[in-house]
Amino acid sequence: MAKRSSGKKAPSAARNIIEGLFTQLGIADKIDQHRVWLIWKECVGPQIAAQASPLRIRDDILEVRVSHPVWMQQLQLLKPRLLERLNTELGDKPIKDMFFRRGKPAQLESKATERVPLPELDASERQEIAQLVAAIDDDETRQAMVDFFTHQRQLDKARRKSS
Repeated sequence: MAKRSSGKKAPSAARNIIEGLFTQLGIADKIDQHRVWLIWKECVGPQIAAQASPLRIRDDILEVRVSHPVWMQQLQLLKPRLLERLNTELGDKPIKDMFFRRGKPAQLESKATERVPLPELDASERQEIAQLVAAIDDDETRQAMVDFFTHQRQLDKARRKSS
């Protein structure tokens, strides 16, 4: 691995490991698309962002939660322009369409919502995560990835239980 003169590993090396891991898991394209949450307000502007927020992406279609039917109609008219702006920022992994759903946008939801406890992972699930991150040399980065994968697995497990 490349080292800087200060003795710390170059961030690009950690990034390469993480990108390789995401590619190996087959989720690299999805992660690229999910940057939409980071760029949403910048792409749509503060007025729209106050009334609408991304909810999920399924089959390259972005589902957007919108506060009011009038806003849904307006966004339907603006959809081509919004898709163009989002896809310009996203680059190679474009969103193909947008679907608007009535509901409170994420920023309008109460932060006091009750959190559901996540299920614990069994030993084999924890072992699988440990194997996924074993190639990461940096302790801090490896632990961050363990935390990330653990939380994601717990969410997946909770979703399967509720289905």
